[in-house]
Amino acid sequence: MYNKIKHMDFILIIFVVLACAGGIVLAFSLVDTNSYQTVSSGVSSSLWITKIIAVILGFAAMVALSIIDIDKITKHWKFIGAGGILFTLLTFTPLGTGPASSDDRAWISLFGLTVQPAEVLKLCFIITFAVHMTYVKEHFNKPLTILGLLGHAAVPVVLVYLQGDQGTGVIFILIAVIMMFAGGLSWKYILSALILSPAVIWAVWNWLLLDHQKQRIMVLFNPELDPLGTGYQQSQGKRALQSGGLFGKGLFSGDSEEFIYVSESQNDFIFSYAGQTVGFIGCGIIILILFAICLRLVIDSSKCSKPGSLVCAGVFGLIFSHTFINIGMVLGFMPVIGVPLPFFSAGGTAALTMLAAMGLVQSSLKSGKNSDKSTV
Repeated sequence: MYNKIKHMDFILIIFVVLACAGGIVLAFSLVDTNSYQTVSSGVSSSLWITKIIAVILGFAAMVALSIIDIDKITKHWKFIGAGGILFTLLTFTPLGTGPASSDDRAWISLFGLTVQPAEVLKLCFIITFAVHMTYVKEHFNKPLTILGLLGHAAVPVVLVYLQGDQGTGVIFILIAVIMMFAGGLSWKYILSALILSPAVIWAVWNWLLLDHQKQRIMVLFNPELDPLGTGYQQSQGKRALQSGGLFGKGLFSGDSEEFIYVSESQNDFIFSYAGQTVGFIGCGIIILILFAICLRLVIDSSKCSKPGSLVCAGVFGLIFSHTFINIGMVLGFMPVIGVPLPFFSAGGTAALTMLAAMGLVQSSLKSGKNSDKSTV
């Protein structure tokens, strides 16, 4: 038994458990009978139950994946990649659904459950991209190789863009960039990207972004541009975050008069709700826990051989990008693009897949840094 678990990073697991426990507490507080949320935002009273079920299933997936060697997982990269794409394509069928007030159709409804396939696609992409990078490692920095990798990364980005989920598209881009950097991307490409970035930004602004998306970005520089429209949620989020002071107003103690209402406070703006309830100290602890998780992922990546080291880098990219963008949305230096806070937000699919991602990291640690084996 010891031989099956001695490779595991128990420090990482402890921080993940703490994060999940914090997320469950916040979810339970949100639906407490005295909470303003049940009165003014219609958050389901089963929110915390859904969160607990997702966490239990996620830990089961983490354990199951952790006992399988990463090379055995990546050996099936073709089926994993195809399965992730086909699952995501279901959002373009009658099963696809989304918020009534939005054109975003990034979810599917199955047997009364709402699932976001793009969350599963993130794991599939990390695995297939790690295999791709391992396969081309001998000529990684050749232009054609880089173009092939960019083409690979473009597949999930285009899929989620067509869904109307640009926020998830940004996550895929950041994961790919971090994995390529971890894989030894030459500085000549990094410098070239920096030089070309103004032209890319101009093209994205003029050809890809819709008017309401441009408005979200402009509000960052001028909060008074549309204070009761585009900028309202973010403005309320900052007010809520600040209102808790040093120690917060307390969990399970809110009412509609005492608390500042923020839409999607159970998901994208859970950090603002944390600010109200547990204050600056509590938010600081949340940031430290997520920072510790990211740090452990960097350390674990250095312990593994390829493709495991790249899988760890991809999971780091997943957690870091979600954390940075989500907290940035609440603080007002990032546009609101619908990205949940890892382990703390209420989304069941996100919680399950991020815990499964931790299983991939534990699986990668089984191989150790013995050799750089290609699994293709």
